Amino acid sequence: MHAHTEDLFAQKISSADFRRIRSLIYQHTAIVVPEEKKDFIRSRILKRMRHINVASLSQYCDLVETGEEPLSDFTSQVTTNHTHFFREKHHFDTLVEFLRKTGCERKVIWSSACSSGEEPYSIALTIRENFPSACNGAVKIIASDLDEKILEQAQSGVYAEKRIEVLTPAQKSLGFMRGRNEMSGTVKAKEWMKSMIEFQKINLMEPLSFNGSIDVIFCRNVVIYFDHESKIKMFRNLADIQKRGDLLLIGHSESLNGISDAYRCLGSTVYERI
Repeated sequence: MHAHTEDLFAQKISSADFRRIRSLIYQHTAIVVPEEKKDFIRSRILKRMRHINVASLSQYCDLVETGEEPLSDFTSQVTTNHTHFFREKHHFDTLVEFLRKTGCERKVIWSSACSSGEEPYSIALTIRENFPSACNGAVKIIASDLDEKILEQAQSGVYAEKRIEVLTPAQKSLGFMRGRNEMSGTVKAKEWMKSMIEFQKINLMEPLSFNGSIDVIFCRNVVIYFDHESKIKMFRNLADIQKRGDLLLIGHSESLNGISDAYRCLGSTVYERI
């Protein structure tokens, strides 16, 4: 199947094709795509179709449904990966307060939608700055995402130098090495940070299985495109792997009101398992 670029990008999404694509997106990611996102989805899918030489949207949907199009490639087209270091800094302050209160020994912190990795590396830096002895195995960080490609990028720990401009000079020196020669203009996470983080592909809509409970979960800006039932299901999954007193940190535009009674709000999008 070969598609000419100009013919491909002239295509419009029929109502039937858009319904089918929306259904596949919902089935595999729980994301509800609103009508106003139609052009965005069209653009992303058509780029993928051009890359794999698929001539029509219906053919592409066939490939997704039969598994010939890897699910990781499909989901990477329809999910948005936007993050930066120390996003919503008060959550990292909350993490420090929690660890000071409860201790660091055998703590597990989960960055549940880690995207390109800025969040788990920010967690590692926070721990190193405040509890340096806890970097020797006392605290374990799990970082996960549904998108395998973005997960590989996160695991590499390589960023454009401008991405770490928000860090203090001490944090830059502590956590990153500058690239040289062909890697000039980039930085790479130091091995001590990488050794603290275990990267995994995890679907938050499926039953979760961990060896023990998760003390702190960062689950920020994940459910903003979910419908009500999917939100209930996902937060039920999270509650099942936490014990009383554990923390859940969500995005600034999110709330558990009417979604879960397994947590109580401590303020500023910080929730405690009850």
